[in-house]
Amino acid sequence: MPGSARISFNSVDSSLSSLKNCQSYINTGMEIATHVALDLVESFNDVEDVNSMENVMLEYAAMDRELNHYMTAIEETVNQIKREKPENIPDLKYLVNEKFTALESKNTDSDLQKNEKYIYFKDQVKEMRKQCK
Repeated sequence: MPGSARISFNSVDSSLSSLKNCQSYINTGMEIATHVALDLVESFNDVEDVNSMENVMLEYAAMDRELNHYMTAIEETVNQIKREKPENIPDLKYLVNEKFTALESKNTDSDLQKNEKYIYFKDQVKEMRKQCK
């Protein structure tokens, strides 16, 4: 179209795809932390070490939440720009950061404890403790 800016989102799409791959690394880390905690309960029943693994799980849950918020911010911004088809190319970094900050501002610590893999971790540790008594 003459007179309107044409924006290509190929590099953004590629970067989003890479970010989605990072989610699999977070999931793998959470699985490993769960297995380590279960081994600790089974072998030593060391509460302090198991609690350390629980903290690791919470850190992974925080990374997962942050990554999801960032990807949501990118996707929403790109979709908005595609819908609106602005005449001038907007500052994508600023718009994404604005959406990301809004999403992150709603975070609470209790959100992390609602993470599906964290809940699974807690249940598995609880079951293993019952078995090892």
